[in-house]
Amino acid sequence: MRKLTLIFPMAGQGARFGYRFKPFLEVQGKTFIEAAFEPFRKGLPQIGKVYFIVTAEQERSHGVSARLDEMFAGMPFETVVLEAPTDGPAETLRQCLAARNITGPILVCDCDHAVDVVGLLRATQDAGIACAIPTWDLDGESLASWSVAAIHDNLITAVAEKALPVSGENFRGMIGCYYFADAAQVARSIAAADMIYISDIIGEYLRDGHPVLSVPITQAHFFGDPARLAQVTQVAGQR
Repeated sequence: MRKLTLIFPMAGQGARFGYRFKPFLEVQGKTFIEAAFEPFRKGLPQIGKVYFIVTAEQERSHGVSARLDEMFAGMPFETVVLEAPTDGPAETLRQCLAARNITGPILVCDCDHAVDVVGLLRATQDAGIACAIPTWDLDGESLASWSVAAIHDNLITAVAEKALPVSGENFRGMIGCYYFADAAQVARSIAAADMIYISDIIGEYLRDGHPVLSVPITQAHFFGDPARLAQVTQVAGQR
């Protein structure tokens, strides 16, 4: 079994939450990062190491490493501290890969949702898949909140940010929890094209003919903005 490296980029500014440090906000009695990590516990035999990425300012202001030590005691993890904020998630990922010389298969997951990852972890064992992404039914969703994929025969054929791709018919939202079979290829792609979003990497994979698998998800909790957080909290209170 190939061991995966699990990466949580946490260096964002948290603008939608008043510039508070989002990973340490709480949902249903857990911090965001604890809730985001929880679905992976069943897949721990597949995970070799976990990396959490933050900026030096976040480390100083929030004591990130010390708190993560408490939350994830006994887990094989490291905190990667970047000297300054980057221009976007793609560059944040590239700097992490370079700083720790990460190679092989990786999972890159946001900390503002908790997703059923059973199907995704299963897909990572398919040697023919270069990339796999959980996708979500967009019925009732605002496109402004999503990277959108066009899908044919379970493969993603086109992507767009906060809009429908110009081609395709079956559209689903891409959940920010990405599998890449080759971390070195990801790093090269980001550096060569000065990418901003992780979806930019997906676009290049598609242009180069690499298979990108859609993994349909029906169970997830999203808490990436105050409205979604309130909704999750309300549903939990009604149980």
